[in-house]
Amino acid sequence: MSGRRVLSGTAWTVAGYAAVQVFRFGFNIALAQMVAPQALGTMALVGLFIQGLAMFSDLGVRQCVVQHERGDDPAFLNTAWTVQVLLGAVLWGGAVAIAGPLAAFYAEPALLWLIPLAGLSGFVGGFASPAVWTYTREVRRGPLVRREVGVYVAAYTAVLVALSAVRARWPGGEGRDLELAVIALGAVAAALGDVALSYTLRPLARPRFAWDPAARRELLQFGSWVFVSSTCTFFAAQADRLAVGKLSLETLGVYHIAVVIAALPAGVLAALGAQLMFPLVSGAMRDGEPLGSVFPRAHRAMVAAAALLITGMACVGPAAVRLLYNDRYADAATYLRLLAVPAWVTALLVPGEWTVLALGHTRTLALAQAARLACVPVFLFGGFELAGLPGLVLGVAAAEAVRYAVVAAALRRSGVTAVPEDAGVTLLAAALFGLYLLSERALEGAVGRVALPLTAGVVLTVVWAAVYAAWAAPAPAPRPLRWLVRRARPAAVPAEGGEP
Repeated sequence: MSGRRVLSGTAWTVAGYAAVQVFRFGFNIALAQMVAPQALGTMALVGLFIQGLAMFSDLGVRQCVVQHERGDDPAFLNTAWTVQVLLGAVLWGGAVAIAGPLAAFYAEPALLWLIPLAGLSGFVGGFASPAVWTYTREVRRGPLVRREVGVYVAAYTAVLVALSAVRARWPGGEGRDLELAVIALGAVAAALGDVALSYTLRPLARPRFAWDPAARRELLQFGSWVFVSSTCTFFAAQADRLAVGKLSLETLGVYHIAVVIAALPAGVLAALGAQLMFPLVSGAMRDGEPLGSVFPRAHRAMVAAAALLITGMACVGPAAVRLLYNDRYADAATYLRLLAVPAWVTALLVPGEWTVLALGHTRTLALAQAARLACVPVFLFGGFELAGLPGLVLGVAAAEAVRYAVVAAALRRSGVTAVPEDAGVTLLAAALFGLYLLSERALEGAVGRVALPLTAGVVLTVVWAAVYAAWAAPAPAPRPLRWLVRRARPAAVPAEGGEP
C-alpha cells in the first residue's frame, strides 16, 4: 500500500472525524438549550439501549471483510452483506422486545415507543452497500468521509429545525413526547441517507443475497468471539450510565453531557485505529511483514495524540462547559474531569486492541472484555458506596485497567510490548495536568475566562508537539525531553507462539 494513500487516508480520517464531532458537539449544545435535562437523559437511555442491541448483534462483519484474504471475493462480500441485513432485522426485533420491560424498570412510559422507533435505524442500516467495506479495506477514505459528514449535517439540521417548530408551538414543554419523537426520527433519517449514499460508491456490483458455506463459516468463526466481546463491552462500558439513569434521569442528562465530551479523544483514536491502523496492520500481516516493524511507530503516534487530546480535555474542558452550557448543566464540568481518568486508560488500549484484531485474535478481545465485566460489580458499585458518583467513575477506570492488562499480555506474546511507553507518557500527562491545576486561576486572571480554553489548548499543543518530536527523533543525543521518554521506547520481545 502506497505511502501517499496512507497519508491521504490519515488526513481524511482526521478531518472527517473532526468535522462530525464539531457538528455533533454543536448539535448537543443546541439540544441542551432546547430540552430539559430529564428529556436529554431519556434520549441518552434510548441511545444506550440501541447501541447495546447493535453490539449484541455484532459479528464483526466489517472487520472480517477488511482483514480476510477473501475480502475482495464477490461471494464472500455478498454473504457478509446478507449476514448484515439479517443482523439489522434482529436488532429491530430486539428493540421491540425490550421496550416494555425497560419502560417499567426506569418508570418512563415514553421508552415503550421510543426504543422501537429509534431501533428502525439499525434495521435500515443493515442494507448499506458492501462497497463501504471495500473502500475501508483499501484505505480510500475520501468518499466515505464526505458521505458521513453530509448525512450527519443534513439529518440533524432537520432535527433542530423541527425541534424549534415544536418549541414555538408548545413553549411550556407540553410537546415533550413530540420532541423525543423528532430526535429519534433524526437517527432513522440519518440511517436512510447513509444507506442511500453508500450505493453511489463506485465501481462495485450491486449486492445480492447469498449464502456461501465457506464464507459463512469464516464469518461466524471470526464473529463468535466478536459477539462475546461486544456483549461484554456494552455492559462494562455503559454500566455507569445505566446506573445513573436508574438514580435519576435528570442527573443522567447532565452526566451525559460530560460523557459526550469525554468520549471525543478516544473517538478520534478509535477512528484512526479502525480506518487506518487496522487495515494497515492487516495488510502488513498479509504481506508477511514482522509486527515489530509496524506496531511501534503507529502506537507511538497514537499515544502522543491521545496525550494531547485527553490532557487538553481535562484541563480546558470544564471552562468550555461553563461557557457553552446553561446553569442546568453546570455539574457536567465536575464530571468531565473525573471521566478523563477512564478515558485515558481507554485511549491507551485503542492501538493494542486494533493490532490484536488485525492478527485475528478475536478470542483475546473477548477475554479482555469479559475480565473487565467481571470487575464491574466490585469496582463500580463498590466505588459508588464509598464515594458516590466520583467513586463510581474511578471504578470505571479500575475495570478498564484490567482490560488493558489482558491486551498488553496478548501483545507481548505476539512479539511487541507497549507498557513501558504507556507508563512513561501517563506520568508525564499527570504532571502536566497537575501543573495546569496549580496555574489555572492565575492563567484565567491573565487571559480572561473566554480566552482560557484557547490559550491553554495552544500551550498544551506546543508542549506535546515538543515531546513527540523528542520521542520520535532518531538521533541519540540526550536532549532533556528525549531523556524523559527514551527509556519508554517499545522494544520487541521474543514471541512465544500464536494467539494467547
